[in-house]
Amino acid sequence: QAFPEIADHGLIGDLQSVALVSTTGTIDWFCAPRFDSPAVFSSLLDREKGGSFSIRAEGDGMRVKQMYFPQTAVLIT
Repeated sequence: QAFPEIADHGLIGDLQSVALVSTTGTIDWFCAPRFDSPAVFSSLLDREKGGSFSIRAEGDGMRVKQMYFPQTAVLIT
């Protein structure tokens, strides 16, 4: 499976940690409990060994968009 483009990711966080979420609903990078902690999920770097977490709708024909709510850091997928 091909790696998703970096442009197909949004950044979410809580000022202590951060995650990159793809437009498919997969968390491809996540460090916890802080930014400088080892990655819990890192499939963005290694699809087979990096691990990921995913929440997505079942079914075909889904259209997915991702954007930040205007003038905020709130990610809408």
